[in-house]
Amino acid sequence: MKKWFASLVGSLLISSMLPAQTLNVVTINVWSGLDYIGNLKMGEYESPEVREQRYQILITELKKLDPDVLALNEANKLPAYARRIALDLGMDEIHHVGVAGVRAGPIGLPVNLREGDVILAKPQFQLAFEGRLQLSGGPVGNFFTFHTTDATQVLAGSIMVDGVKVFLFVTHWHASPFLSPENLMLWRSDSVQGVVTPRRFEANIREAEAGQIWRDNESRKMLAFVLNISGNSPIILMGDFNAMRGSPEIERFVQAGFKDVFGELNTTEGFTWDDVLNTNIHTYQVPSNLSPERYRRHRIDFIFANRHWKVLGSEVVLNQPVDGLMPSDHFGVSGKIQLMKAGED
Repeated sequence: MKKWFASLVGSLLISSMLPAQTLNVVTINVWSGLDYIGNLKMGEYESPEVREQRYQILITELKKLDPDVLALNEANKLPAYARRIALDLGMDEIHHVGVAGVRAGPIGLPVNLREGDVILAKPQFQLAFEGRLQLSGGPVGNFFTFHTTDATQVLAGSIMVDGVKVFLFVTHWHASPFLSPENLMLWRSDSVQGVVTPRRFEANIREAEAGQIWRDNESRKMLAFVLNISGNSPIILMGDFNAMRGSPEIERFVQAGFKDVFGELNTTEGFTWDDVLNTNIHTYQVPSNLSPERYRRHRIDFIFANRHWKVLGSEVVLNQPVDGLMPSDHFGVSGKIQLMKAGED
């Protein structure tokens, strides 16, 4: 009995002396390259050759970053994209289709749309699927889908870190213009100058208001889902939230105790959607003669961690061109976070 007790005490002392596990986390919307217009087939902004070039750039840069956990949005087409990138990076993956139109298995319309969200982790972390919640639109499944408007979701997985179960979530919320003072000023100026009709001005405001309501509903549903699945466990949230820090939909998570990993240590803007610097957006979606005040520069991709984590560092990544080409139309975010021991959090 004494030997057993001494062994137990020794194990506890050794465990307390071991360094806490640090995770390197990356999130990136990899960009499908689609314009989301078309019933039979959606338009594509780039050739298959350019898309493959972007993919190879992404793989090369991700290998340099060497993430323990990686979250992807707009992975298209699933499941092939998820399986390929997992093989190329030597990681395990879970995925779920997010938008796919009308489809049964591999057969459906639009023919080139079967995109969704992916979580990857290094094999030693024992990645497992924990669930998924559709936040809007639908129905959307990995086999059957039937929707003609936007659909959004949150995908849940888990990993084991130092014997502790850690819950991972990735999401991709609805996109719309922001009801910001800057946008209101631009829209009002356009209306006064006759660039747009008063009806168009009112439509812009309605679209922005509807988009914020849409995301607010996504935020509310997602938070309830996250807390219901995870309880008091360590949690990491990742993805393209299509919302800015300070918006009601993002502040709901902050008020619930989640740390904005980039915002914890950085005072810079940290734009992840950048019409100025991201040449993919400039080449395919934004006219080159657009006046500077109309460029959109926002931080809309986030990593959040709950109280069980200490933030050691975070930066915007995947934001440099290679041979004149960016990996995506978004920049990524990396976070270095440390799982705190019991009593430290």
